Amino acid sequence: MARGTDTVGVSTKKKPAAIASGFADLSTPEAVERFREAAAEFTREGTRSKESAMKVLVESGIYTKSGKLTKNYRS
Repeated sequence: MARGTDTVGVSTKKKPAAIASGFADLSTPEAVERFREAAAEFTREGTRSKESAMKVLVESGIYTKSGKLTKNYRS
């Protein structure tokens, strides 16, 4: 077994904190392009209809299911 890998050859080395915490690693042009494509798809899906837009806003914690702004977004 290679050093730094588990039994199936997957690296077990620690990832940088930003990557491990869910932030995108945009250190390569390919990664940036994948991010752009994912962002464009998210935008297309979220703006397809009023219902899909509201679903995104609820899932993001901006609006409640009843259609009111959540506490953090009220003035």
